[in-house]
Amino acid sequence: MTWDRTWPDGAAEGGQDVPDVPGVPAGGVLAVPLLLDGEAVGALSVLTAAAPGGARQRFLTRLAEVVSARLPRARVWRSGATPWWQEPIGTREQVMQQISVGNWSWNLDSGLLDIDEVTGGLITAAGLDPGSWDHRIESWMERIHPDDRPGVQESIETSLATGQPYAVEYRVLDREGAISWLELRATFEHDDTGRPVRMVGTAWNVTARRSKLAWLVGLLELHPDPIHVLSAENRVEWANHAARSLGGGAGAEMIGQIPWEKQPKLAGQGMPELLARARAAPGAAVTTELTYYEEPSGRLASWTVRAVEVGGHVATQMADISEQKAAEQAEAERSRRMTELNQALIRALGTREVVDAITEHVMPMVAAQGLIVQDLTGPAPRLVAATGYPAEFRAELEAPGWPQRLAAATDTAAPRFFSSLADLDAQWPRLAPLAQHGGRGAWAVLPLIVGDRRVGSCIISWPEPHDFAEHEKSLLGTVGVIIAQALGKARLYEEARRRAERLQKELLPGELPHTVAVSSASRYRLAAGEEVGGDWYDTIPLPGGRTLAVIGDVKGHGLEQAIAMGIIRHAVLTVAALDLPIDEIMAHLNDVAGRLEPLTATCMLLLYDATTGTCRVAGAGHPAPILVRPGGKAHEVCLPPGQPLGQAQVPAPVTEEELPESSVVVLYSDGLLEGAGRDPQQLADLVTRYTASAPLPADEDRRAPWLDLLCETISGQLPPDPHRQDDAVLLALAIGRVPVDRIAAWDLPCAPESARRARALAAERLAEWGLADLTDTATLVVSELIGNAVRHAVGIGTDVADDVDGRLRLRLLRLTDDAVTCEVYDGSQATPRVRHPLLDDEFGRGLQLVAVTAQRWGTRYTEGGKCIWARIAL
Repeated sequence: MTWDRTWPDGAAEGGQDVPDVPGVPAGGVLAVPLLLDGEAVGALSVLTAAAPGGARQRFLTRLAEVVSARLPRARVWRSGATPWWQEPIGTREQVMQQISVGNWSWNLDSGLLDIDEVTGGLITAAGLDPGSWDHRIESWMERIHPDDRPGVQESIETSLATGQPYAVEYRVLDREGAISWLELRATFEHDDTGRPVRMVGTAWNVTARRSKLAWLVGLLELHPDPIHVLSAENRVEWANHAARSLGGGAGAEMIGQIPWEKQPKLAGQGMPELLARARAAPGAAVTTELTYYEEPSGRLASWTVRAVEVGGHVATQMADISEQKAAEQAEAERSRRMTELNQALIRALGTREVVDAITEHVMPMVAAQGLIVQDLTGPAPRLVAATGYPAEFRAELEAPGWPQRLAAATDTAAPRFFSSLADLDAQWPRLAPLAQHGGRGAWAVLPLIVGDRRVGSCIISWPEPHDFAEHEKSLLGTVGVIIAQALGKARLYEEARRRAERLQKELLPGELPHTVAVSSASRYRLAAGEEVGGDWYDTIPLPGGRTLAVIGDVKGHGLEQAIAMGIIRHAVLTVAALDLPIDEIMAHLNDVAGRLEPLTATCMLLLYDATTGTCRVAGAGHPAPILVRPGGKAHEVCLPPGQPLGQAQVPAPVTEEELPESSVVVLYSDGLLEGAGRDPQQLADLVTRYTASAPLPADEDRRAPWLDLLCETISGQLPPDPHRQDDAVLLALAIGRVPVDRIAAWDLPCAPESARRARALAAERLAEWGLADLTDTATLVVSELIGNAVRHAVGIGTDVADDVDGRLRLRLLRLTDDAVTCEVYDGSQATPRVRHPLLDDEFGRGLQLVAVTAQRWGTRYTEGGKCIWARIAL
């Protein structure tokens, strides 16, 4: 502390006298330094007439210490600049700046906000200029997200009323509409009367944390498995989209409810016990299964429910195992039918005849009266014969469990003979209970073995005790060999039959898939005496409302032809997924068939676009389709036959026609016309008569039965081939159109501005279609596809070297009631691909967004460029 007649630091070197102040006696200056972290950052100076006494000097020293302590916590200037007394800063302030925590205060009387430098950055996030905004609380409140503003105001009023600390998180918007999340904590300062005069606290930008939480919540929300979170009272507090969609949307009604009370079908299935087990072992997963009939479909649904207790709540995840259960039931049903089939095959191959021969001839020769034959070649022991026993005993042998016990009791490698019940009980007691029920006195147990495999067992019995002579033992041994050979042959035939049927089933499409505006029906007939054939057919749905119909024939019949047919048919499915033109598809099939020489194969492809009515047909040595337009006569499509697959490396002939709605197309293989001298005119006349007498229904739901009857009529009225020397296949198609009010198309400039126009057009059309729920997703996809085309492609009909921008085409298709397909056409054939950008890359995420938000997406090539499409569903 110093007192002097001059200023502590005068403007002139050496200081200057204290200036005369009117009304103040001449004197000096008493100065005390202001210290921060031991360094002088300023001085507290007082003008006095004379040097003050010791008490006043101590008071001034104490006042300087208090001021020095409060300077670091003093409010910043409203300009946002850092005052001189806050530099240098201490460790606490450094840490708060590093973690982006700022200080602020609100004067309740003036309504002004004061902020520090860190908080100034948050002001920028709220769309305000730290250097020019008016620091009014109203200006700040206007930048709070409208949905959060009422809650913020309510929190302030609650803190004022209760005196509790103020703690909120809310969103603010910048001038571009970008959202930032802030976390604010504060308390109130009061005057001497207890009236709150100022609110002081901290602010923290928590956007990154909120983004991660939103991503995690979104991840669970979009998880394909239904997920529920239940409270301690077993009430559903949260459910993801899949859970809310259960029961056609009825799952949303489960929120706040106890599941088994809201849905009685869940009662009695162990849900309370599952939750209790989860709570008894926190962190450990427990499972159970639920089975019930879904409403309104009536489908039997089966779920595996996995529950785990975390933080006082129980999270459940449901995995749909309905298909697995249905597959198991279907497999059981197939096994049952296969068993019935096996029995028929065994009889057809002579097994029954062999057993009947033994019963009729061998048993009288050895004076036996009972015969039991068991087959062990199937999945379970099977009783083949139980002759000479009452019906009650046979029923007992066929009861559940008895075949297994009989198989175990007769497990022996060599024939065994028992002349009496006592002999049986002494040598083989495990068979004694069965013998007692059968009421017999002597038994011969014959193992039926082929090679080193046991295929069954045979028990021959006598009503009374019987001594077995050597010739009887030899004869009975021969009987065992006969039965074993019969069962062995039956097993081999059964296995071959099963493999053939499985092969044929896998090689043919089975039930034809649903295609847009095209109904279909088919017939398949094998050549006589064959288990598999070489003909095939298929209908393949393609994006954009298009359908690819295919029919083919591998010449000949048998296993080799069936294998070749399977290879070619699956090649069609694989290449069709690439969405290539049909002449290129045919070229790929030609390459595949070329590797299958010396077999000969023919094929016919038909590609129909239900949005335009355009039909393109390509042939490779196959009979041309039969076409009948509404009210017209059936005729062959004019198409050169072309060379069979694999015979020549020349392009397949292609023809293009525009088909009116309600046209009918019939594709067939030449085996269908074997009995008609391979004259297609007979088939055309038959189709003409049928369509004239029963026109194609306008209702699409009635077209499938109509086509089915058409196939039945053709199969039944064409002259049959008496020898059935070739396979035959028939595929009938009823052609429809996508209604024009479900198609929207626009041509747009190939410029960045088109993205905004495309979004507006898409949103408007989706609203007209009643698909407003898809607007956000669809406009995002449209914007990304347009932007991708502008950045990486060229306009339709232009080239990179051209000065003109060209145009893009946007098309929306509402092919189903709950989905929309977005298509963007450009003039480039460059293949789009999903990139994997780094975190700091500016571009490269467009197709990633499309892949994530769309149900499916892909690319197909047009004559002048390509089309990128994406299907978006509710």
